[in-house]
Amino acid sequence: MENTGERHIIYEIITDEAEFYNHLMHIATYQFAEKFITGKRILDYGCGSGYGSYSLSLLAEHVKAVDISDEAIEFARNKYEATNIEFCLISELNDEKFDVITSFQVIEHVPNGKEYIKKLKGLLKPNGYLLISTPDKRNRLYDLIQRPWNIYHLIEYSELDLRRLLSKQFNTVNILKIGSKSELVMKEISRTRIQRCLTLPCTLIIYPNFIRVFLLKTQVKIYQTLKSLRGDKASNSSENPIKNDLKHQYTVNEIEFSNELILSTDLLAICKNE
Repeated sequence: MENTGERHIIYEIITDEAEFYNHLMHIATYQFAEKFITGKRILDYGCGSGYGSYSLSLLAEHVKAVDISDEAIEFARNKYEATNIEFCLISELNDEKFDVITSFQVIEHVPNGKEYIKKLKGLLKPNGYLLISTPDKRNRLYDLIQRPWNIYHLIEYSELDLRRLLSKQFNTVNILKIGSKSELVMKEISRTRIQRCLTLPCTLIIYPNFIRVFLLKTQVKIYQTLKSLRGDKASNSSENPIKNDLKHQYTVNEIEFSNELILSTDLLAICKNE
């Protein structure tokens, strides 16, 4: 399965500190969900490569893992087979209800967040939980003037944006910040702040989506061409020992979930279907 950066694949090579932070953050989010799922029936909505669905299956009674991509579902079926996991397309979902729904790093890809939340609530049992994670646009975008610089993202949310959206369907909404007290998180914050500056001319809010995507792709092609003309070569892992040592310096325990975090990159919403 091609790695576009939008479906996390566990065995992919980590190239820098920001990427490693995101790797740990993905794993930690599923680990955080484990406290809600023991012995329960789970829907993992937007399962991607399936690594998270498999980790949930170790505690859950049953996991139904769904995605919009045939390629992702085939990959997940081949790599993460278990007796209590069912991988299928979103279009194959029926009217069954679930105790817990996880949907991590999905809502930013959805054109209509209101309909997405309404659909997920309709799949929850009474007193069930919906857990949603998404990038926090605070360090990623200039507020009011900029659209996402990630071509796969249609909309990005602040904590206030997300709370307003979820509160229309749920009375109980708790939103935690995802981050770290270690220096590792600053690599990702620095990366996203640089990206918002470099891509601002391509991502002004006045542009329709197809113009935004065209300009961003053009910018990438220009950058790659200039890099090629300069003769730059991507360093391999043997030329950059710090990349080899990341897993020894940092673990998934570096990632924290709290309302009080100062250094954070993403949001995790916990909604109860009362």
